[in-house]
Order: sequence, then structure tokens, then C-alpha cells
Amino acid sequence: MKSLYAALLALAGTIAAPPLSAQGQALDPDTVIDAIDETTLNRAITAIGATSAPLDEEDNTVRIAYPNGMRGVARRMACSPENGCKGLILLGYFTVSEGVPPESAEAALSRFGFEQVISSVVVNREGEHVVKTYVMLDGGITQANLINWIGLFGQSLAAYQGMLYGE
Repeated sequence: MKSLYAALLALAGTIAAPPLSAQGQALDPDTVIDAIDETTLNRAITAIGATSAPLDEEDNTVRIAYPNGMRGVARRMACSPENGCKGLILLGYFTVSEGVPPESAEAALSRFGFEQVISSVVVNREGEHVVKTYVMLDGGITQANLINWIGLFGQSLAAYQGMLYGE
């Protein structure tokens, strides 16, 4: 819980003054959004000092390079032409190397959910550990909340890396 609290404090400075987007328009942290488009997602990623690169032709999926060195994927979900995209899933993939004992990987899996409450981790069919979180926009969230979710997810990735591979 201390690591979540520290991450929240670190990110609080992110929304103290509205950051500028690539287009030079200031984000308003109090603006409520109820759907996420490509521009809104990229502005939120830029606001935390991260960068993104598209992974599909529809620009629904982007790779995020976080300032802390972590890499993740963001995919806009629950999209329709009438309502836009009402959800965002954030994913991070970790391959357990041969140098990691199975009991250490199991301990990281069980410990992570209790210490990083905004994210969960599962093992996929390929044996990768997938850290994930889902942001729902139904009913709306503020831009500040979106920015913080994306930033905190980058912190979760770093925390899981430390648990899995050691500090």
C-alpha cells in the first residue's frame, strides 16, 4: 500500500498544472470524458511524459513507453460508431526467464494483487505473466483520473518487474 501511496503522490504533480499536448492545447484535468478517442488517449499518455506508437491500423491499440523504462500496451475497448470507445485496457507482458525459480514467480503472482490494487496479473497460454487493468468510461471520468490511471499502471509494471526479477 505504501508503494501505491507513493505513486499517487508522485503523480499528483502531473495534474497540478495542465500539461500541453502535442498540438499545444492544454488539458483540463476537470473535464469529464465518457468515451476515449485516439487524441484523448495520446494526450493522457503525453501528460505523464510517456510516448506511444500505434500497433494497429485503426489506432485502437498503442504501445506505451513509460518514463520509468517500462513498456506496455493500451487498447481502446467497447467501441461503437454511435458511442465511441467506453473502455481502455492496459497490459504489460513479462516472460519468466530461466533464472527465475518457479517459487519466486508464484510468489510474485500471489503478492502482486495485494500490493498493487489497481492491477492484476494472470499467466497466459504462452506462459507470459500479463499485468492488466481496465478503465471504464461509462458515466464518465475526468481527464485527470485517466492520466493518473495510465501513470499508475506504469508504476504497477515497475513494481511487478521488481517482484518477479528482484529489485
